[in-house]
Amino acid sequence: MDKHHIFKNYESFILFLLIHVGSSDYSLKGSEIEVILSKMEDYFPDIDDMDQLRTKFIGLKDEYEELSDSDINHIIYHNYLHYRNDSINANRIMNDLQEVIMADGFIHDMETKTMEAIKKLLNIRESDF
Repeated sequence: MDKHHIFKNYESFILFLLIHVGSSDYSLKGSEIEVILSKMEDYFPDIDDMDQLRTKFIGLKDEYEELSDSDINHIIYHNYLHYRNDSINANRIMNDLQEVIMADGFIHDMETKTMEAIKKLLNIRESDF
């Protein structure tokens, strides 16, 4: 995956954001993974097999872990530009990201900074959600 990678669908882009937020405190905890998997059930209703969802999650997580911070920011921004006219639901995205952050019961400073960075990259203002 390079920094100009465009996901095949909006839902994969959202999964990437969920992984990004969950990993922002340098560890993706079990409770965060469970929230992400439950969100995936909503975003990928055509995949009804949990093993398939887990495989999709693990594949994207592994690709994510190979990226630099700069590449991650480029991917988020380029996908935002690609999907902004037809799919971006700022309220839903921010709520889902917030649920991942709160899953382990502790909000790390890096998670807060990551949320602020995502808001900037996605051009989301507080009034949008």
